[in-house]
Amino acid sequence: MLPVALRQEHSSVSRRLAYVVITVVFANYLLNAFLYVLETGATPARITGSLACLFSIGYLQLGVFSRPGTNPRSGTAHLALGAMALLVFAPVPFFPTAWGGMPVFLAGSCLLVLPGRVRWFAFVAVALANPASKIAYGIPTGVMAYYVASSLTAGLAVYGLSRLPSLVLRLENARSEVADLAVSRERLRFSRDLQDLVGVSLATIMLKAGTARRMVGEQTDRASAEITRIIGLSREALTDVRAVASSYREPSPAGEVSAPREGVTKLLTTVVIGYGVMATLLASYDMTSLVEPAVAATSSAVIGALVLGVVSRPHVRPALGHAALAGIALCVYVPQFVFQDPFLGGVPGFLAGSALLVLPRWTGWAAFGAVVVSQGVLQAVWGFPATDVVWGLIAATNHGLVLYALTRLRSMVTELQEAREELATAAVTRERLRFARDLHDLLGYSLSAITLKSELAHRLDPGRARQELTEVLEISRQALADVRSVALSYRELSFDEETRSAQALLSAADVEVTVRMDAAELPTEVNVALATVLREGVTNLLRHSKAEHCEIVLSSAPHLVTMDIVNDGIPATERKSGDGSGIGNLTTRVRALGGDLHAGPTPEHTYRLRAEIPLAVTASR
Repeated sequence: MLPVALRQEHSSVSRRLAYVVITVVFANYLLNAFLYVLETGATPARITGSLACLFSIGYLQLGVFSRPGTNPRSGTAHLALGAMALLVFAPVPFFPTAWGGMPVFLAGSCLLVLPGRVRWFAFVAVALANPASKIAYGIPTGVMAYYVASSLTAGLAVYGLSRLPSLVLRLENARSEVADLAVSRERLRFSRDLQDLVGVSLATIMLKAGTARRMVGEQTDRASAEITRIIGLSREALTDVRAVASSYREPSPAGEVSAPREGVTKLLTTVVIGYGVMATLLASYDMTSLVEPAVAATSSAVIGALVLGVVSRPHVRPALGHAALAGIALCVYVPQFVFQDPFLGGVPGFLAGSALLVLPRWTGWAAFGAVVVSQGVLQAVWGFPATDVVWGLIAATNHGLVLYALTRLRSMVTELQEAREELATAAVTRERLRFARDLHDLLGYSLSAITLKSELAHRLDPGRARQELTEVLEISRQALADVRSVALSYRELSFDEETRSAQALLSAADVEVTVRMDAAELPTEVNVALATVLREGVTNLLRHSKAEHCEIVLSSAPHLVTMDIVNDGIPATERKSGDGSGIGNLTTRVRALGGDLHAGPTPEHTYRLRAEIPLAVTASR
């Protein structure tokens, strides 16, 4: 399991890499269409019109459908889908042959925006629009099959790549929610155990202490029996306290992202098989025998098996990965050189993508570039037209990046799952230690004192025994109040400790934290109130916003202390001051000290939670 800090760095790199990969792949699709426009007639009007449409398609795909945070069911998304349909189909009369690849953008976007089974019907219908439009031209069956496979596979690739940035961000944001849920479950468990075990024992001790005190000197035997029961109960309660404090239940958030991981695996498998089918059909265009398509099919099948069975699998041993890479290279280059035909090497781009996955970072990128360039060079050397050379370069680049992106997406889902489990475990551990410290500090001493004083009451004269039992009664009442305090999590908190905890939790959630403290020692009740506000504020930030930066500022004047929690993650539905029971409870707590609490957006487009507590009022309490 990777360290949390390293996984955070990887996830940050992955977000940037996701945008680079999908931008390059989509740009290559658009570039390919533009080259066909130039090939069929490069007039100024055609160039200007095609570029305007192509840039608009690229903007919609990257700026709307692939943008994290976009609601795919919103009116904006549906309007964008309508605009995409117009850009895909309206230019066809002007660029009939050049515009054949554009429906894949609309097909992939239909899967993102439309609901239920409707999206799959729309996907198939749109993806097949290009081959369906060519039926009247008498195109050979093999070529038509290639168009069908190409449209469906490219549409799925567009869909998968468009989901990449938002899925990564959604899984990262979910980590804090899982940790918070695990802590809540642990708090409920502790509260239940405390009330059921220790609370009942202390209530019984109080009752028996009062009874024994009344009987001392009058009914000595019965008083002695009651004191003996008190001693037994206090010892049992102390044992229960230690058991509750030391108990630990492992959180089990595993499986909550298994569905997305399985979905990505199926998508990757479908795309790999689709590209293999396309390579086989492409090799049969001008075949003079069945040898060429058979060789292409064999190369594609072996390459696909090595990619899916070895290269794209997590935690592959380097030796096995290198062997698979060598096998893919043989399947690509041997048929190409034997037949001097670059279309018989299966899917050469998978060799480039596999190099990125298997080799060290910079070596992998160098190998990626070498494989892509080699495909263009081979086509040029063997006398293929310039358009085929450019197509070979674009296809190798796209196939390699799609393989790399979908494989890394699956790996990121696994890494983020591990991070969520580790974060939830750490959060529960901190909460358990806090409870253990509270129990030890409060109840450990109280129960030990009850046991000691009850034993003294056994040995002393009635007057002093009555005094000891009176103290046992008072200690029991205080201990019972402490049990309720700990169970409700209202015990005096440490502001410094809460600050450190907030920094750790925000950093774990990839939120950049700035803390500024400019306050002298504060009264205890102010310290507790601010610690409570800080805990609730950070919890709400992680649960309801998508903040990237958070600033925690504590400042004090002679008669006023102010704490601000400011973040840049205002949610889509703007929060209002005082919303939610958590903020309402905090407001009540702060106002009980004569202060006030404000929560809401600021003119600087941030969200601020501010607590102000007057020091003069609290000092006089």
